[in-house]
Amino acid sequence: KKEIVKLISDNLLETYIDLDVAKRMSSTIKTNVNSNKYKSVISPIQFSKVLTKDLQEVSKDLHLKVNYEPKKIAQKKRVMPKEVKLRREKIMNMKMASINYGFSEVKVLNGNIGYLNLRMFSDIKYANKAATSAMNFLNNTNAIIIDLRNNGGGVPNMMQLLASYFTEAQPVLLSDFYERKTNKKTQIYTFENIEGKRMTKKPLYILTSKKTFSAAEAFAYTLKHLDKAIVVGEVTKGGANRTKRVNLNTDFSISIPYIKATHPITNTNWEGKGVQPNIKTTKKDAFVKAYINAINKTVKRNKSKMLNKIGYTFLQEKSINNALIVFKENVKLFPNDANSWDSLGEVYFIKRDKENSLIAYKKALELDSNSTSAQKMIQKLENIR
Repeated sequence: KKEIVKLISDNLLETYIDLDVAKRMSSTIKTNVNSNKYKSVISPIQFSKVLTKDLQEVSKDLHLKVNYEPKKIAQKKRVMPKEVKLRREKIMNMKMASINYGFSEVKVLNGNIGYLNLRMFSDIKYANKAATSAMNFLNNTNAIIIDLRNNGGGVPNMMQLLASYFTEAQPVLLSDFYERKTNKKTQIYTFENIEGKRMTKKPLYILTSKKTFSAAEAFAYTLKHLDKAIVVGEVTKGGANRTKRVNLNTDFSISIPYIKATHPITNTNWEGKGVQPNIKTTKKDAFVKAYINAINKTVKRNKSKMLNKIGYTFLQEKSINNALIVFKENVKLFPNDANSWDSLGEVYFIKRDKENSLIAYKKALELDSNSTSAQKMIQKLENIR
């Protein structure tokens, strides 16, 4: 155990992005091993988890992990023939293709709002066509919602590609990087050449949750601070810096953040803090809140009818709470529209909320005394005991 702790300490002090934090982590695990805190930990898997916990408590860095993986380390040490490497790469590509490289759903919603559910940021070496097809499919929409609520990150070049569709052709600086060990500075930009049209003026909404991590956070944070996107949802997980895996011996490895990311506008990043949404709401409500915002921003005529149509689509899909949020927004925007109140009364009735259903139907009748549907529902509700 002392040997593992020493190897971890050496790597942290040499490579970790922040030397002061590395020193504190090193001191903590050395103190723990010398005080026999780890004595009762018998399982190597459990030892790796305890070390990870101790390191993360000091650093607040969720990318930093100790791994027990003797099989994987042994495999990496083997000299692999070129043919085997190519075969493995092909198999990996087939696996990624079977889930469409993370592009799990692309569609156009009522009101001509585009929606993309993206589950991972795949390497554009494999996923370029999937990405460009999705972006080109959404090109004629009035606004776009990109759902990253279940996206744990991936490869930065996908972030670069997607960001390029929402920025000008002149490459835009997305992030500065600094590696302490080599004292090397690098940068990443958007791409000058992409397939299809750019959408620089199109309203963009990015949905986030507590699960949104790493490259997914980079995409949300970068476009938010470039004033290219509105982030809707929860504060994200908080992993900003680049990580590499280092084998400590034949059994243990460490995932260690070694390159620090800095946004050119904020001069910082989201490490340990997460990306702060523009519109803070629950993971569950993020989609409908973004959808309503997009409709309010883009629909200029017959907005009440459009919101009513969206609400009833949610009802058909059994998304009762989403329907309720839409109908409540509709009466807020159009308090003198009898049909909007009638629809609100209906969703409350479906939710078995007699009191609020009666209030809504009575308001509908007050605004339209000839509304037979409101009259019937009021009578029906008042007869319920």
